[in-house]
Amino acid sequence: MDPRGIGPPDCRGNPVVYPSPREFSSSNTPQASPLLRSLNHVPVAQAQAWAGPVSRGDKFARWSVMEPESVLAAAATLLTELGEAAGLRKDLSAILADNDGADPEVLADDVVSAVLAHPEAITRFEELLEPTEARRAVCREEVLDAVRLADSVPALESAADPSVYCGYPRIEAPGEVVAGWEFRIVVGLSPEIIGSVVGNPVRSDGFSWPLTVTVQTLAEGFTLVEGDSWTVDLRVTETERYPCHVLRVRADSKNRRVWSGTLHVLYSVAGEVVGLGVRSIAVVSDPTVLGECAEATSGAPRALLLPRGDEPADLTVTILPSERSGRFHFQYQSPHVRVPGLPDECYVGDDAAQYATSLITRMASRRGRPDLMAFMTGLGKEITDVMPTRLWNVLAQVAEAVSPRVPTVLLQSAEAYIPWELAVVPDMLSSDRPAFLGCQVTLGRWVLADRRITVPPPMVVRAASMTVISGVYETDGWQRLREAELEAATLRASYGATSVEASLTDVISYFRDGPIAGIVHFAGHGQHTEGGWDNGLVMIDGMTLDPTTVKAYDFPGDTFVFLNACKASAVQGVFGGYAGLVQAFLYVGAGAVVSPLWSLDDRDARCLALAFYHRVLKGEKPAEVMRSLRAAATGGDTDLASSALAYQFFGHPHMQVERVGQFCTTGGDAA
Repeated sequence: MDPRGIGPPDCRGNPVVYPSPREFSSSNTPQASPLLRSLNHVPVAQAQAWAGPVSRGDKFARWSVMEPESVLAAAATLLTELGEAAGLRKDLSAILADNDGADPEVLADDVVSAVLAHPEAITRFEELLEPTEARRAVCREEVLDAVRLADSVPALESAADPSVYCGYPRIEAPGEVVAGWEFRIVVGLSPEIIGSVVGNPVRSDGFSWPLTVTVQTLAEGFTLVEGDSWTVDLRVTETERYPCHVLRVRADSKNRRVWSGTLHVLYSVAGEVVGLGVRSIAVVSDPTVLGECAEATSGAPRALLLPRGDEPADLTVTILPSERSGRFHFQYQSPHVRVPGLPDECYVGDDAAQYATSLITRMASRRGRPDLMAFMTGLGKEITDVMPTRLWNVLAQVAEAVSPRVPTVLLQSAEAYIPWELAVVPDMLSSDRPAFLGCQVTLGRWVLADRRITVPPPMVVRAASMTVISGVYETDGWQRLREAELEAATLRASYGATSVEASLTDVISYFRDGPIAGIVHFAGHGQHTEGGWDNGLVMIDGMTLDPTTVKAYDFPGDTFVFLNACKASAVQGVFGGYAGLVQAFLYVGAGAVVSPLWSLDDRDARCLALAFYHRVLKGEKPAEVMRSLRAAATGGDTDLASSALAYQFFGHPHMQVERVGQFCTTGGDAA
């Protein structure tokens, strides 16, 4: 029995013969090219990703009824794009060389058979052969038909309550693509984890259906085909909980044999960022090297949350790394104004780490000098100069939309070193406040450098206790901090804080045995030098608690951390990313961290910390308290102003500390 199927006649009256699966097998094709043989080790799923969801038999049936001249023209164009070593190039060259006097129909069928034997070339040949709008619609429907099957898979965490939703970031794309050839990216939500995508559950309970999720894709080095958009709205309903969108893109060659591209996909609802997914793609300049690139890997997933019924930030600025060294992309979301769909790029240079270290040193050398505030203003203008101009336009629109209140800004960043809070706002939003960004707006920072740190940040820390880590420094080389001792004593008297001696042994025991929850406050010395092996919090025994040691532990409960130590916000590079005390405490589960970037007077540190707790534990939001303390200090003593401006708040600008149980019932007051 002939294993081939006979289809309806083509436009020339000849029956269409569907080649059998055996005829498509590379191991049974005597003329299999070197490229095809080299692809024998490629997983079937990968080959299917290159070829698309439609079978090669279907493609043969469709292409064989086309005019042979169109098929041969597409083959000639494809031939010019193939690398010299490509096996398909040799096959097509041999076929097209016989076109003098040969039957064009036979040549066209030979071309189709040759292309179908090379899965990596099918999509590009399809573009050349069928470039009409009808073909694009067919392609899109074919992909959507395939992904709808996946959408029907039940969620991993099903719930009897239909208002409970659980999903994961969905970014489906080939692991490897050929530069210049079209391929498809599916973005959306998935009912289960996709192994090559970094991203944990998008979950929520109690929201009303339907829900519109805005998906923004940042894909530097990739170009959209035709009129599609990198920003799409997906409608999540009770019956279609995992919608998706198909992007048709091409990768740039960058004149490199192989380069690694990264897809960053931001998920937002009503202007609030609710998650971030990341996916890597290897781009090759020649199809002969397909299969040589390592599989994309992913680490621990990043936690994502759908809106929790809380007030979103008025403006969210997401700073993601560019493929080009020293450059970063700024992406904007707001519930109040229309924001640009495409990101802005800024260049901070390749020496941002040295710049940050230099800033710390220069600030220390200017304490008590009459030019201190002038220096800080000049520093702020330098930072403004590297930020995108459009950011200030968007911020001005947001400020006008929420006037007369102070706008809130969440700045979540993969850039570690630049103190964006110090930027001088070119056109001040309010003349009643200092021009520094950290005074003009209620600003919360967040770290995007680690997959274990949740996005977006928590909105509430429920504090049932306070722990103060402090002690008396009597070790050579470290000055006794009497103001820090008084600070710790005041917190114990005012809020019933529990004391932990600031020795390395006692602190490690506390981190190991706990309980760690509520507010954790450190009052003592900190140190940071560029490349220093013992950067971190200095203990009274002279040893240092460094960020790597902190990461060994977990903070299982709600935790708010205040590191009242010099240079506690400073960071250092590690494994191509960055690390520091702030990142380490967020890594182990802290919901927010306050710490200063440079050295400050210990009396100023005590006064600012006690004023902070006096207001926060009465219900004010930490980010707004820090903003107002910076603004108030800047109008008076310059040394106090430099101390106040040193503090950075890492957390959501609307986050609050809620007192739980008997906490803060001692009757004292730290103010």
